Amino acid sequence: MRNSNWIRTLVTAGIVLIAAIVFYFVFLNNGPERKDMGASSTAELQVAFPDHAKPGAPLSSEYRKVAESDWLELRLKEASLSIQVVDKRSGYTWSSEITDTEANESWQNFMASGLSLDYFEQEKPNSTRTDLVSQANKSVVFEPIENGFKAIIRLNDLKLGLDLYVKLEDDQLVVHIPQHSIVEGEKVKLGAVYIYPFLGATKAGEKDGYMFIPDGSGALIRLADNKGKFKIPYEARIYGMNEGIETSKRDMYTNPPHAVQYPVFGIVHGEGGNGLFGIVENGQYNAKILAYPNGVNTPYNWTTAQFLSRESYLQMTSRTLGGIVVFEKERNPEDMQIRYKFLNGQDASYVGMAKTYQSYLADKGVLKKMEAGSDAAIPVQVDVLGAETENGMFAQRLIPVTTVAQLEAMLADMKQNGIKNVNVVYKGWNEGGLSGTSPAPVKYETALGSADDFARLAAAVSQQGGQLHLYSDFTAAYEGSARFSAQSDAAKKIDKSIITLPTYQKVYDTMYYLSADSTRDIVQQNKKQYADLNVSGAAVDTTGSVLFSESVDGKPSARRNTADTYMAAMKGLAETVPSVLMYSPNDYMLPYADQVLEVPMDSSQYIYVSEVVPFVQMVLKGYKDYYAPYTNFFANPQTSLLRMIETASYPSYYLTHESSYKLKFTDSNDVYTSAYADWRESMADGYRILNEALQPIRYAAIENRARLAADVVQVTYDNGIAVIINYANRDFQGEDITVPANGFQVIEVNR
Repeated sequence: MRNSNWIRTLVTAGIVLIAAIVFYFVFLNNGPERKDMGASSTAELQVAFPDHAKPGAPLSSEYRKVAESDWLELRLKEASLSIQVVDKRSGYTWSSEITDTEANESWQNFMASGLSLDYFEQEKPNSTRTDLVSQANKSVVFEPIENGFKAIIRLNDLKLGLDLYVKLEDDQLVVHIPQHSIVEGEKVKLGAVYIYPFLGATKAGEKDGYMFIPDGSGALIRLADNKGKFKIPYEARIYGMNEGIETSKRDMYTNPPHAVQYPVFGIVHGEGGNGLFGIVENGQYNAKILAYPNGVNTPYNWTTAQFLSRESYLQMTSRTLGGIVVFEKERNPEDMQIRYKFLNGQDASYVGMAKTYQSYLADKGVLKKMEAGSDAAIPVQVDVLGAETENGMFAQRLIPVTTVAQLEAMLADMKQNGIKNVNVVYKGWNEGGLSGTSPAPVKYETALGSADDFARLAAAVSQQGGQLHLYSDFTAAYEGSARFSAQSDAAKKIDKSIITLPTYQKVYDTMYYLSADSTRDIVQQNKKQYADLNVSGAAVDTTGSVLFSESVDGKPSARRNTADTYMAAMKGLAETVPSVLMYSPNDYMLPYADQVLEVPMDSSQYIYVSEVVPFVQMVLKGYKDYYAPYTNFFANPQTSLLRMIETASYPSYYLTHESSYKLKFTDSNDVYTSAYADWRESMADGYRILNEALQPIRYAAIENRARLAADVVQVTYDNGIAVIINYANRDFQGEDITVPANGFQVIEVNR
């Protein structure tokens, strides 16, 4: 015990030193600040929330300049955290603040606040909205950072706090909330965050222009006085429904709306005048795009992103007695960040937004400009169904509808009819056919052909300028698959129940999603087997477009984790297989998709949409080949053909050799017109027309899209070619050209 005194002294000194460090960082410095905009961290800050705000210098109620670049000037009103951004190129001022005495107090405060929150209270399943203006007992401390400011915000009554970073980067504004800066008490938990929701908002029809929403191919909502016609806003979750927490409302009679696959939004004040384009850079896996037309709650048109930190869900208490609504215990772990690009002049339009996003993705390495090839004939995508199953008396019965030999004959006939550059996706090629075998065995169905037959088919497709792709789905699963067990392989919701989806079919009435880890394992197995079979290509469905959170080992796993697992798996697949196609992939999957299938040419047809625009196609054109949905499923083939020309979308077909009547009792009974014999002539005619229109701009990017008349559109490309499309039933007479009714013309323009 002789040394105990000096040991106690040393331990005491260490405790005092640690306490001093904690006091400085937590109480004096409001948490560890990082010089950059902040990478996410799950560490919670322990802060003191006083019962009453400490007296100090009042926050300024006037705007003051806090940052400036060569392009922009940033002004701040401290009292409400509102900002103004002055575009020095045009002198135009963008404001986040709306002051309107006509609205009720709640909306007045929301419109005036730079920051608003939704929060959950214990024992209350639904969230409550609040804002910076409404909260009297708060502390907001501003600190300068390079090219901007940091706001340290504490809502003392709610015991909620966070740090907001706002900075200029050249001609862009970046707003950011690091996850590590969020603090919460025991009784109140953060639900959602709105950052500058009214930036760029306009009242009724006081300004000409529109809001842009990423619905389908892209859509515009006109800035107008809607006379109370609209009651419901546009509210769409980025990357679609989260089946891991939400309850699916699908039914067999209605088509679901298009999912948001690109995390962007925008608003234009006078096309050719000034525009604002927002990109959700962080937090997009748990965020929504909102757009409120005039008349929906307020007389204003406004669009923004809403970041979801927590959500409420139905926690089942028993199989028969239902459940109770609760909210998530854990916050989503992502930082939150929006990058705003300010546009003016000819760039202030949805075209400018598409070109801005295209450049953004190219700079990040997501897109790469295509190089002109030697064969300029446009490609055509042909999905061919090999075999399906129907219920028999004692077991499922295989129904072959396109054997390898029959497919070879179809391809030979296409070649004779002038159809070149054919990409083939073979569905139901695997043992057991298409439905019920997913995740499918990597084994050829012998009723269709031998391994040598499939190798010969791949060579024939290659000689015709395309590649043979084996249809693959690494996410959708059925209990008919020998590679799947619902109990061990299916994804589980955060309430620990298995994710199941009704198919409304007779053979397999339930579909599951594989857990992200199971998807990864299946891809790993398939990669080796694909290599052993010398597979020339894979066409991936579902994995690129579906995203969910899940329960893993009894703990919640965020959507971001699922996306990361999917991306790693697809990266490995793309490194193994010569060609990978993806059906309707989300933006984060684009680096691994050589070509993109089923790109929508329309929107979800919301009543407030004033025009559908080809935003997605303008982003992809010249960087990736993309294909329209199946041509033989269009209700109006002639109009759809013109729409393909306008959007520069290549054609695709879903075909069988046998009559689709044979599929009547299978789970592919929705394929109602697929026999090649019925489509061979229209395929050849359609291909000839599309090749005439699109071959001159095969590798070009879209430079502009303009409406010459109500039913006439001109699309201009960066190689000096323009295509004029006339949807009207009468000829269009331009200055030097006549475009036939329901037709098109390819012209050269001055570059």
